[in-house]
Amino acid sequence: MASVTKGRFTLNLGIVKLATELSDEDRQCAWELYTEIATRVAVSGKRGDEECQNFDGELLKESLDSLYKFFGECRLIMRQFPVGRIRDDNQQHLGCVIHDLLAKVLRPFLEKWQVAFRTWWDSEECKCMPLFDRQKEFPDYDEFIQEWSEVRQIVRSLEQTLIKEYKLVDLEPTAENVEPII
Repeated sequence: MASVTKGRFTLNLGIVKLATELSDEDRQCAWELYTEIATRVAVSGKRGDEECQNFDGELLKESLDSLYKFFGECRLIMRQFPVGRIRDDNQQHLGCVIHDLLAKVLRPFLEKWQVAFRTWWDSEECKCMPLFDRQKEFPDYDEFIQEWSEVRQIVRSLEQTLIKEYKLVDLEPTAENVEPII
């Protein structure tokens, strides 16, 4: 089973292909998660940014809100597609992968940074500075961004695994997988 490790975060992408066809419910669960990942810059970064280090144009306070909302959406997906519906004991249900994403990657990141950044942001004296410049004044900005980049890289790895294993449509096509429109 593949594991992705970035800095202090590790996620086991133990999605094992079924010997038989995936059910529509399995694919719907994967699509729900994929949609949340692919449509949130806060979660997977900007397309074309391989290292997930480009935070230009992002107000970090709002991106933290999006990351927190993503956490809630993941819990909802887990409830909508319970593990008991899988009949093959050799498959790790996607809900287990989602749980690990929340418990081992998102929760530790949010616990470490969300309150620290928000407290600093709300108490910062120089509120006259442009917002994008001001957020770079956060005393632990470089470490914060580095760890966030690691989170994004792990989530992006999960995104690519979902596309491959569940045969989903890649919403961010590359030159190799796009046919020209004539």
